[in-house]
Amino acid sequence: MSGDAMVGPYRILRLINRGGQGSLFLGYDKRLRRRVAIKIYSLPTERKARKRLLHEAQLVARMQSPKIVQMHDVIESSEHLAMVMEYVPGCDLEELLASVRPSLASVLAIATDIAGALAIARQQHIVHGDLKAANVLVGTNGRVKLTDFGIARQSDAGQWPGGSPSAMSPEQYLGKPLDHRSDLFALGCLLYRMLSGVQPFYRDGKLDARALLEQTPAPLEDIVAPDVELPAELTGMVAALLEKNPADRPPGTRTVRQVLRRVARAMPLAAGDSLMDEARPCFRPESEEDIPPAVPPGLGRGGRSRLVHSRLADVRSRLLAKLRAWRWPAVLAGIALAAGVVYLLKLPPTRLRVHIDAPVIRLATSVKLPREITGRWLVDEVTGAMSERLGPLWVTGPVGATPVTTLYGDPALREPPAPEEQLQLGLRCVDLLCVFAVTRNWQDRQLNRQAVLFPDMTSRQWRDVIRTTIQGMYP
Repeated sequence: MSGDAMVGPYRILRLINRGGQGSLFLGYDKRLRRRVAIKIYSLPTERKARKRLLHEAQLVARMQSPKIVQMHDVIESSEHLAMVMEYVPGCDLEELLASVRPSLASVLAIATDIAGALAIARQQHIVHGDLKAANVLVGTNGRVKLTDFGIARQSDAGQWPGGSPSAMSPEQYLGKPLDHRSDLFALGCLLYRMLSGVQPFYRDGKLDARALLEQTPAPLEDIVAPDVELPAELTGMVAALLEKNPADRPPGTRTVRQVLRRVARAMPLAAGDSLMDEARPCFRPESEEDIPPAVPPGLGRGGRSRLVHSRLADVRSRLLAKLRAWRWPAVLAGIALAAGVVYLLKLPPTRLRVHIDAPVIRLATSVKLPREITGRWLVDEVTGAMSERLGPLWVTGPVGATPVTTLYGDPALREPPAPEEQLQLGLRCVDLLCVFAVTRNWQDRQLNRQAVLFPDMTSRQWRDVIRTTIQGMYP
């Protein structure tokens, strides 16, 4: 595919990866001035199979979460289907595990975000079915996103079309119907591998079907390095996820996330936020050539060829002469123009679009904060500080989003505009102090800030520190 190839309105920049299901390209959306990932599939010849693939793409597009790679567009031709998705700079978990043995804190962060993504999928009755390390993306902001629901389908749809050996559950191998507990089994396989460095049901680099269907993997305590202490609650949960019978596994992601969070809260404060430092050497290099150079706007539609100047000049002079003769129409046109300017001046100012992830709050059991300090309170204070510095905001996210009023039409048919900024908020407290952390992502740039607070401070003092921290990020 040539460097200037187009897929609909999207320009192809380069190949990212070529896999069994399709080729993944880096693209550029000129309309919204953003990079996108474009995965191109060959369409099946059977009409029924084509309709199913398109239906699956629509299911994936319904899931809206910062923990899931967002679907922007679906483009179909006679032989191919292109899924246009959010581009996530960074690396995938397979690349990370090939170079780094992640710390326990990083493993917990990765697994917590994956479990959150699976919870969103379950709400839509969608099973991922291919939860392998290559489909887990670690962004340059240290957050994890689940991608490639390319074979996803509604969980009551019957037989399963396939999946990767490393993400295979016993019922999937046997061709039985799947539900969300099959994805939990795959999550258990990922956790086992991240903690021990080996696949639980592999022998000589290949899936051992007998081990998958009949045998229990070696206990994690017996195969991890002697200097690594794994909490018993965590190893017990991994063992439960790897149960052969789906009925014996945890009932849902809520139980899994509760265990992950309890283990994370028990870790030292200094162990947090390790994922980005460990993953940074694995991030794929980004090039300035990945963004097409800006062309001066005057050379766009307003550019004129000078080789045909004489003929165009004659036409223009005749038109100007006629306009001078039409004085009253010109006056009326001027009045209409002035009225339009007044109308535009009265329009509300454009709002900056900001997406704020759900704040991550981790408190030691002995910590007592002012009762106002909640996730919603943090988001309100952050947006208030930003509004004072930047003007009106349009906030999206699971907490404190701007209310939407729909007067006409079906809002589900409209794709919301992409956020111009994305913020992650975190608050972690031990006995004597708290650390407030914020990460700002915009235009492929990132900025991190931290502030120290004390549990016995008043809510007003908390507000002053948080607002000062936020406004310091917007000089």
